Amino acid sequence: MHIKDTLPGLYQIRKRPLSIEGVRAQLAEKRGREFWRSLEELAETEEFDELLHREFPQHASEWDEGTDRRSFLKLMGASLALAGLAGCSYQPPETIVPYVTSPDGLIPGKPLYFATAMPFAGGAAGLLVRSNMGRPTKVEGNPDHPASGTPERPPAERVASTDIYAQAAILSLYDPDRSETINNRGAVRTYTNFLGEISTQLEKQREKQGAGLRFLTEAVTSPTLAAQLRDILRRFPGARWYQYEPAGTNSAGVGARLAFGEFVSTVYRFADADRVLSLDSDFLSCGPASLRYARDFAARRRVRDGATREMNRLYTIETTATNTGLVADHRLGVRPSEMEGIARAIAAGVG
Repeated sequence: MHIKDTLPGLYQIRKRPLSIEGVRAQLAEKRGREFWRSLEELAETEEFDELLHREFPQHASEWDEGTDRRSFLKLMGASLALAGLAGCSYQPPETIVPYVTSPDGLIPGKPLYFATAMPFAGGAAGLLVRSNMGRPTKVEGNPDHPASGTPERPPAERVASTDIYAQAAILSLYDPDRSETINNRGAVRTYTNFLGEISTQLEKQREKQGAGLRFLTEAVTSPTLAAQLRDILRRFPGARWYQYEPAGTNSAGVGARLAFGEFVSTVYRFADADRVLSLDSDFLSCGPASLRYARDFAARRRVRDGATREMNRLYTIETTATNTGLVADHRLGVRPSEMEGIARAIAAGVG
């Protein structure tokens, strides 16, 4: 007698050694395709036949054979109810403190909406954030913002949209891995300690006019933040402020300066374009104005009687597959080393 798995991971049975000769004899009598899960099933042993009649062979013997399905469900329901009551007996610690003076307009159960903006490299997208009892819960586009809405329409007809980055931004507020304290070299510090330490360091820098003070930020498009940084630089003339974006718009700015003599931001009017040529630019899904560009581009793709009778055409030349190339009427995939030559040839062709 020995133990062997017949259905791996499900159950085990006790069986007698099989006769290989008997199994071969049964196989010789088979005709056509035959499927089996184990040699026991193929040999049609008594142990396997008994196993098939017991749905849960490993634990079935622990139950009284006289227990019917109704009694089993009663016992399971009572077990779940008792488990739920045991869970309700634990009261978690409450750290919520009620308002001493409630903010204006705050009504329990009624959401509030705030207009804000989500910065991008080179711009920002206007958003409306829904807040429930002081907690932001939903992000949507602002219909009155030119980047995410349609302010040129009548108020009743305005619509707005957001991209995946704005929708996912709300998750960062409730990220369980988000830092809840101030850390200094791996040690937790209070906000008071932080203010005291930074004040001490700034006093030392004030004597040197901020010669050892450096600021590194991403591209700042907020007028408020830019004004604050300029005020700091006035107080510390020796300090330096550096901006860096790993995938910013510096190349576009340099190109605009070569073309127009100054740094300018190009704004495209896809609503007026009959033919669009995209050179390695994913303008439909990337960039601060991609929502507006996608709406204007799609509006020219809808053919309406009396309003629009001809769709625009999109020609895309790109080195990497993008969403813009996916919807293009004609797409050409090239190597990165070929893009400059193609751009020069097109520029020469259009004068």
